[in-house]
Amino acid sequence: MDMEMDMDPTLRIVRALRRTAANRRVLPYGKFHAMFDRTVPLIKRYQVLESAINALGDVSSIDYGALLACDNGLPGPDFFQRYRRHRLDDFVAVMGDPRFCRQSRKQQRVLADRERERVYAHARPISELEDQRECA
Repeated sequence: MDMEMDMDPTLRIVRALRRTAANRRVLPYGKFHAMFDRTVPLIKRYQVLESAINALGDVSSIDYGALLACDNGLPGPDFFQRYRRHRLDDFVAVMGDPRFCRQSRKQQRVLADRERERVYAHARPISELEDQRECA
């Protein structure tokens, strides 16, 4: 078993999300799931993901879960549900009121892209600090 697998799972996901953000990339769900032993149930994996997202920032202002990507490039429904729960006004401004209209892929892409840009900007100072520490 490699050293990463021995690490606390929340810390492992935090590091993966930080690295992904610093490189302005997305983390495919397949890679996310590969970070766990096969015996870890899905519910536990998603609990770890929620813990990692909360450790990286207050989800009412920044959501690193936007970096996860399905095959279509969009985050999964967990991101959209979390965004709706914590930032309803912003959600409705882009997606429309969920009580009256169904959200299109185009609207989902706009929302996800906006949040990813916010995450990339949030991660930039963190990666700059880490670079400075490595040089010292």
